[in-house]
Amino acid sequence: MRCATPLRFVVCLCLLGFVGSGCFYHDPVRHLSSDICLITPNLTKKEVLATLGEPDQKQKGDQGEVWLYREVNKSFLRKTPYIGDKLGSEKYDVVTITFAGDMVSTCLYRAYNEEEIKKSGTAISGPRAD
Repeated sequence: MRCATPLRFVVCLCLLGFVGSGCFYHDPVRHLSSDICLITPNLTKKEVLATLGEPDQKQKGDQGEVWLYREVNKSFLRKTPYIGDKLGSEKYDVVTITFAGDMVSTCLYRAYNEEEIKKSGTAISGPRAD
């Protein structure tokens, strides 16, 4: 009987450790549809990097440097292993930020479905978020 109590304590302690360790793990996640509200004109490139992270693509445009951020959002069915490619849907978020010098001049957000992204010619290299 006395051996069972320390064993229970050790098992409970291990379970608590496994559950608790998940609370402290922090993997940065980007949600363009909500984070885009934080980008306003006259922010610097450094401030945009701190908010959204590195852009997926940088281009030179007629009005200045252009940064593109892309995100793929898969439905629950699309995330199903092995058969997910045939089920569910994907939505695509694309943010285009134009800089005049070091400051944001324009910031555009656009959500696409699968058909629209194919027609637009916008390249989505791979899923950034699930």
